[in-house]
Amino acid sequence: MADKIDILIERIAAKLAERRLSEREASLDATGKPDALRYIRVRRAMPSGERLAAIAKTLNTTPQWLLGGVEEGIAPDQHDDADSKLGAITQRRLPKTLPVYGTALAADIEFSTSEGAPIAVEQIEVNFAEPSDHMARPTSIAGKDGYYVVTVWGHSMEPRYDSGRRQLAYAHRPARAGEDVVVQLRSPIDDGEMVTAVLIKQLVRIKAGFVVLRQFNPAVEFEVPQHKVKHIHPIIPWDDVLGF
Repeated sequence: MADKIDILIERIAAKLAERRLSEREASLDATGKPDALRYIRVRRAMPSGERLAAIAKTLNTTPQWLLGGVEEGIAPDQHDDADSKLGAITQRRLPKTLPVYGTALAADIEFSTSEGAPIAVEQIEVNFAEPSDHMARPTSIAGKDGYYVVTVWGHSMEPRYDSGRRQLAYAHRPARAGEDVVVQLRSPIDDGEMVTAVLIKQLVRIKAGFVVLRQFNPAVEFEVPQHKVKHIHPIIPWDDVLGF
């Protein structure tokens, strides 16, 4: 049976998606602090009753439902305040033109470490045929092509990236050593090739015949033959495009 904190984290995420709010927006609205919801998710910290009530109000639900109650319901005296607050946030909503491509954790793929030892590496299945969703496009990249979003799955990049978190990639600039990257892998098909999987890692260097990548959990460097790589796109930190 899931712990209450697991249920709380899951239901907060569900309401954020339903209300089309970011963790930061909801945190600021509920508590005045930008990282309140992130603290709950990352630290698995149960909020106080007062803070939980404020979060529930922002998410237009009840503390009881967030903690696992069957009936969601909305307390009658919450409707007007919650709707007016959320209405103010909605008025600031940006156009949803940033493509999000569907991903899932795929079977591990084997490469070699820099010392030549075999290692099983997490790869992420991705469908680049068409976006599965669209996100609000930050004003700093409005009208700029080449940006897209993928979801990290697995634990190989923790603690830098938690599984399930969306990351922004940019297709129109070469990746630099030391940057986190989305590595698109070639997948042969009958009449050519396509990309059906990616690696989300850190770029160490590119050398003759190989791309050297690093992951953090477990910490290891490994080499990907260049003929298997279609594209390498840098991951752009959200703070950079949102101006935080």
